[in-house]
Amino acid sequence: MSDDKDPLEKVLVDKNEINRKQLADGIDGIIGVDKETGEPAPLPSYHDLNNRKQFVARLLARRASVALDRLADDEVGITSGEAEDVLPVSESTIQNYGSIDFVQNDSEQGGYYIPAYSIDQAIEFIQTDEGDE
Repeated sequence: MSDDKDPLEKVLVDKNEINRKQLADGIDGIIGVDKETGEPAPLPSYHDLNNRKQFVARLLARRASVALDRLADDEVGITSGEAEDVLPVSESTIQNYGSIDFVQNDSEQGGYYIPAYSIDQAIEFIQTDEGDE
């Protein structure tokens, strides 16, 4: 090839890159990130969400915490046992929540997590009637 830039380079993306503003706007007023621990910090409107949406909101907050360098990359996820400790549902129900289209489960990520490319779907899920039971 000549000195020209490879035209295929324009399709290269970073699958882990997040839109920080979109994530911040999406969880603002619902759930925050504790400054000291990096753990999700539910706000009053969080408690208006059903359990599925609370689960997704917590995963989004963990994604934000990793982006803020409050948690390590391998802590972006949460195990079903950890989720059971913070949500009023059983571990088997949490495993059922793991079947939500945009939720992934990977032990190297710490358990259930939302990939960067699915953040917009997760935000829409918690902000609309989509996940209501």
